[in-house]
Amino acid sequence: MKLKTMALLAGLSTAPAFAVTTAGYDIPYAGISYGHEISDSARDSDSGRGLQISVGIPLDYGTNNALEVSLFDVSRKRDLDGGKDYQTALFVDWVHHYTSTKAGIAALPAFTPLILGGVGLVNEDVDGEEELHLGASAGVGLLFPLPWYGLALRTEARAQLQVNDKSVSGEDWLLDYRVNVGLQVPLYFLREGGFRNAAPAECSVAVVDPSGRRQDCGVDSDGDGIKDGADQCPATPAGVAVKANGCP
Repeated sequence: MKLKTMALLAGLSTAPAFAVTTAGYDIPYAGISYGHEISDSARDSDSGRGLQISVGIPLDYGTNNALEVSLFDVSRKRDLDGGKDYQTALFVDWVHHYTSTKAGIAALPAFTPLILGGVGLVNEDVDGEEELHLGASAGVGLLFPLPWYGLALRTEARAQLQVNDKSVSGEDWLLDYRVNVGLQVPLYFLREGGFRNAAPAECSVAVVDPSGRRQDCGVDSDGDGIKDGADQCPATPAGVAVKANGCP
């Protein structure tokens, strides 16, 4: 009995946590999204539309963090002559996500809240004059898992600050806001086994004989009907319906 209790505690202490990805796909990922920018009111241009490409790398398996590099390109229509101004922003962000949750409204899907913040460089092309500036950003988002191979819909809202006394006369810094909506994709080619669901390296709860030679993955520790050897979400709350991989 003591041996089983110790094994249970050890298994719980090593249960995986997923880093800013859908459950079972704790690997580097890439994303592409459409962005609508609400430009600083001091600008002599309309709000902009752009595209963001990002790549994220999980930092560890226990604190739900990732390091993410994003490149955002946006164009704006000038008020004065109808021409175009442009901006390209390269940021390195720290991203942290919280435990996936089921929305209180039954019609809404499960989602994962996240926060992010970082620093970078912003290249402004205003009236044909290009200038490079230091910037910082912060934001929040939601990750909605899709039922195919770890894909997820990612929504994001962020504020972007830049130290800029060139683009707008009389202003020393500019603050723009943007909303992104896009797709996040696990980078399967960076994982052994390629295009398939990730499987736990070992049982979430293991029963091992005294010699240590045998591990029994036939246990269903969270009682969801999926054995621990195949359960990618080993701590599902009681009564929650799950898919074949053990996740809600």
